[in-house]
Parts: sequence; C-alpha cells; structure tokens
Amino acid sequence: MCYITLFSKSSLLIIWLFVPLSTSMLFWATAAYLIWERQDKLQYQTSLVASLFGTILLSMLLLKTTGYCEESFLFIYPFLAGIAIATIASGFRGLKEYWRELVLLFFSGIPEVLFATLADPSPVTAQFATAVLWYSGWPVTQNGIYINLAGTSVQVYSGCSGVVAMSQLLGMSVLFLMLLPLPWKWSQKLIIPIAAVAIGFMVNVARVALMAILVAQKQMESFEYWHEGSGSLVFSVIGTMLLVGVVWLLIKLFTPASPVREEAE
Repeated sequence: MCYITLFSKSSLLIIWLFVPLSTSMLFWATAAYLIWERQDKLQYQTSLVASLFGTILLSMLLLKTTGYCEESFLFIYPFLAGIAIATIASGFRGLKEYWRELVLLFFSGIPEVLFATLADPSPVTAQFATAVLWYSGWPVTQNGIYINLAGTSVQVYSGCSGVVAMSQLLGMSVLFLMLLPLPWKWSQKLIIPIAAVAIGFMVNVARVALMAILVAQKQMESFEYWHEGSGSLVFSVIGTMLLVGVVWLLIKLFTPASPVREEAE
C-alpha cells in the first residue's frame, strides 16, 4: 500500500469533514472526486433507451425541486440523480462502474429515511440518557419517552432520538471506506460503520442528558442554545472527531507497516 496516497486522501477527507459544507455537497464532491480520479478508465457507452430513461428521471427530479419537496424526497434525491446521470453517461450496463459513487449518494440521506421509517429509537435513547443521569448521581426516573428529573419532564421525541446523528456518521464512515485505500478484510471494514452508528447514538444520549439537566435547573436560554442553536452543532463535531479517532486507531491496528528499504551502500 502506498502511504503517500493514504496520507493525501486522509488529509483531503479530514479537510472536507470540517469545511462548512452541507452534507449533501460533501457527498457530491467526494463522488465527483472519485470519478475524476479514474476518468480515463470509464466506458462512456450508452443506448437510446438508457439515455431517455436517465433524461426523463433527471427531468422529473429537477421539476420536483421547483415546487414543494418533502424532507424524505430531499434525502433520496442525490441517489436518484446519481442513477440518472450514470445511466445517461454509460447506460444500464455501465451502472456497475459507478457503484462507489452510487453507494456514497445512497448513504448521503437514505439511511435517515430508513431509520425513521423502520423504527423509532426514542424510548431506547430516553432509557440510556436516564441511565447516564442516574449513574451520575441525579435523582431521575423514566416513563417511556419522558425523562423526569427534579420535578421537570423532558420528552425525547423522534427528532432527538439520534437518527440524524447516527445517519450522518454512518455516511461519514462510508466516505472513509471509499476514500482510504485500506487493504482490510470485510469483517474489519465493517467495524467502521458499526462504530459510527454507536458513536452517533451515544453522543446524542449525552446531548439528551444535558438537555434534561438544563431544564431541571431552569436554564432555558442554555437549553435553547444547545437544543436548536449553534451549540447543537458542537455535538456533531464531537461525533465526527470521535469517528476520525476510531478510524485512525483501526488504521494503526489493522494496517501493517511497509518495510523500510535500506539503500545500497
């Protein structure tokens, strides 16, 4: 493995993670970078049917964006647009050439839709936050999605369940796997997305516990700051930094060091 390539891509990825771009822009930029990196190897062979399909699909997506768009559509849009563009460029058979880019665009938003549709982790989040508070010495009880602390009650609704944090870090983990040339087994690579989901969940649990404490202490201005203000972004940065740290440790653990060649005297 070339460590220069690994270092350069790692630096590029870390810069992208902390540049104030939207998540969607980050995934589009990464997909564009991957295509540009192997542009000479792609086969641009399409058919009339494939071109028509891609053009119609892309036109429908663009037309949809001119009016009211549901939040779920905005999450699915990058993946569908990627399929349309790839089909226009290389046809149906050529879609497999863009599997990395399509996987990236899939994880840019669709997991959040799936998480929210299949299950609501709010009760589990409330349970873990209650446990954190209880082990920290707070007289706390839980009733479903409600955390009762010092005569106050905080509701952990779906927006605070951790779905957003888990989905975003899951997408970031896929970015790592696509950008970094890691000669690992699939079982080893699978650790990164699992760790990403776990980090997203636990960071959100800490955030919910903090919200409960602020409400119990009647610090509503601080609550609004950490709940919906700029403070809420701090937890996203913390989660991203933890994920970067985990990936760095895994690289140290799983990637063998290249042998040092001695120069001939």
